[in-house]
Amino acid sequence: MVVGVYYRLPDQGEPTDEAFFLQLQEALCLQALVLLGDFKHPDICWKSSMASSRQSRSFLECIEDNSLSQVIDTPTRGDAILDLMLTNASELIGDLKTGGSLGCSDHALVEFTVLRDTRKASSRVRTLNFRKANFQLFKELVSRTLWEMALRDRGAEQSWQIFKDAFHRAQELSIPRCKKSGKEWKRLAWLSRSN
Repeated sequence: MVVGVYYRLPDQGEPTDEAFFLQLQEALCLQALVLLGDFKHPDICWKSSMASSRQSRSFLECIEDNSLSQVIDTPTRGDAILDLMLTNASELIGDLKTGGSLGCSDHALVEFTVLRDTRKASSRVRTLNFRKANFQLFKELVSRTLWEMALRDRGAEQSWQIFKDAFHRAQELSIPRCKKSGKEWKRLAWLSRSN
């Protein structure tokens, strides 16, 4: 299980939100994730999963697309739920309590217990699943970049970084990941033949 903490700046822009969503998807490749933090989305109504701002709606879509649940259901600052606990394993969270504060903070404390996971540990290694890859989408995503403009007046190192970032973004969107097989490596038949 991985436990993380996130603080979203009040004036954070959409590019930074998008980068966070990609990092969140990578973290979800792990067995279980609990992410706590001040996400600064006061316009979200958690009972109806509705929001008035575009950034908050994008945040809700990210949560739904990644099968995450938000487990805090009481206000943590005034009447709003700003401090969230997102998880893909809500069965591991117990004794959740909110109330009080630490020092001069205007946010409520959140206390919880992480229940022990008694399941057998599984592999955390993820590999690219080329059998389910959408290479046409990959080609379209890479070709959409206006390379002349993107690389103009850039040095070799910066150009390489820009290309690499675009390549990885396209890869994330067009080539799914899967668990690496837990089976032991099998000796190939032609290597096993005795002379």
